[in-house]
Amino acid sequence: MPDFTPDALIAKVKKGDKIDRADLRGIELPRANLEGASLRRCDLEGAVLEGVVFARANLKSASLREAYLVSADLREANLENADLEGANLEKANLAGANLSRANLEGTNLIGANLTGALLTHAQLDTASLGGADLSGATLTHADLAECYLGGAKFRKADVSNANFSLANIEEADFTEATLSDARFLEVQARAARFTRASMVKTDFSKANLNGADFTNADARRMNLTGAKIEGAKFTGAKLGGVVGTGLAADGAKADWVDTSDLGDGSKRVLEAQVSALLSGLGLTSPPPNRGSKRYFGPGDVLRNATLEFPEGASIEIESLFEQCSIALGAGTELVVGAGGVLQGCQIKGKGSVTIHGKFIERESPGMVGITQLVVSSGGSLVGAVKQAEEATRFAFEPGCKLKMRIMKHG
Repeated sequence: MPDFTPDALIAKVKKGDKIDRADLRGIELPRANLEGASLRRCDLEGAVLEGVVFARANLKSASLREAYLVSADLREANLENADLEGANLEKANLAGANLSRANLEGTNLIGANLTGALLTHAQLDTASLGGADLSGATLTHADLAECYLGGAKFRKADVSNANFSLANIEEADFTEATLSDARFLEVQARAARFTRASMVKTDFSKANLNGADFTNADARRMNLTGAKIEGAKFTGAKLGGVVGTGLAADGAKADWVDTSDLGDGSKRVLEAQVSALLSGLGLTSPPPNRGSKRYFGPGDVLRNATLEFPEGASIEIESLFEQCSIALGAGTELVVGAGGVLQGCQIKGKGSVTIHGKFIERESPGMVGITQLVVSSGGSLVGAVKQAEEATRFAFEPGCKLKMRIMKHG
């Protein structure tokens, strides 16, 4: 028998009495108002607590094993080190709750509100969190192995160093989350969203990432060994030092990715070579004269010049070009750096152009026949682009300045 009857317990809470260490196993308190109650180390195993109000209650180190807490209000409650193994917390409100080092193994948290909750070092293995909202939550070093997390929201959450191995995170949303050094081994992550996430050294070995979205994510040194990435999106992702799948990755999608070690945009791989990068099987063989490089540094001024660059060349401009004509060979890469200005210039040929600085055309169209045009967030372009025979690929980052017209080939 519990140490207190439900009525006696409620009365003591109203008086502000502490009820620490009490034996309350099996007690029935549906929809009771126990806001702010102190129940530290109490044994509430198997208790019926549907809809109970435990907002700001102190349940530190309490046992709630197999407790029925459907739709309970646990906002900002202290559940540090609490034992909730096998409890039913479906649709419970745990916003801002402290669940650090809590045992939530096998717990039902489907549809629960865990926004801003603290779950550092929490044990959540085999728990069900389908559709749960963990936006802004902190789950560093948490164990979520074999969890069901389908459709769960982790927007801006911190799950660095957490373990998601063998979990199901299909259609989960990790937008702008921090996943550095987290382990996602063999997860089912079809159509999961990682847009703008920080995921340096995240391990996705043998994961199913078909249809996942990594657009603009910082995924440097990410491990994709054995992963499936059919239909996954990587445009704008930072992939310096990425460990490839070891498998063909032709189904991955990206207009371009950043492969610089610092993720500063100084080195880019275009669409044609992204699959080779992600597979880890080596980039495609470079075209002839690929080693031809030209750099025009700050302070240089070039006027009324006609420049021709051979097939496969690499050109970087950090200087001022005025009234210049530039011809690009097939596969040539022209980068206008942040300090580069092409004033009154025209570019022709089957190369690719990336603009971090400024380009202003001399006569329309200012660019003719280029295969790809990328304008970064700090870039500015004024002019017309006449597309190549095979449609020119375009990528415009948020924040870029454009006053342009796109013309069809012919």
